[in-house]
Amino acid sequence: MMCNRCNKPATVHIKEISNGSIVALDLCEQCAVAAGYSPQEHLPLNEILNEFVAASSQLVLGNSPHCTDCGMSWQEFKDTGLLGCEKDYDIFVKLLSAVIEKAQQGAKHHTGKTPPRRGSSPIKQPDEPDAVQLRRTELKRLQSELAKAVKTESYEKAAKLRDQIKTLENSV
Repeated sequence: MMCNRCNKPATVHIKEISNGSIVALDLCEQCAVAAGYSPQEHLPLNEILNEFVAASSQLVLGNSPHCTDCGMSWQEFKDTGLLGCEKDYDIFVKLLSAVIEKAQQGAKHHTGKTPPRRGSSPIKQPDEPDAVQLRRTELKRLQSELAKAVKTESYEKAAKLRDQIKTLENSV
């Protein structure tokens, strides 16, 4: 394209909307400067991306909680699977709740075995409250697995879970 003013090769292309109509101007660099259009310097794409990555990494680092006692960060826990001290449980309580729920098959509390108390008999009788509570917890876990099996259309697994639930319900 040629400059609309001097017929040199046009390097600046401007489109303006004026009174509902589009006005296109093709100007050479000298005519564009004379008309008041200054060429803008463009940043290379890699510089823009580097600035974006640096800014977003600062946001991630800035929002990540750290323990004031041991210096543990959430990313370090994710990498190692180990917490640094007892204070980490309080600092990461919101983030840990999702991990605990996943480990306990959807339960938000401990669903495994509990150790015997000091001075108590290590062998529990079936009618004791702890045994009943453990059966109820197991029943809830099985019902949760049954719902997942039905949702994923694993009907054979669902039938086995249904039978386990019936057996457990009869014992409670």
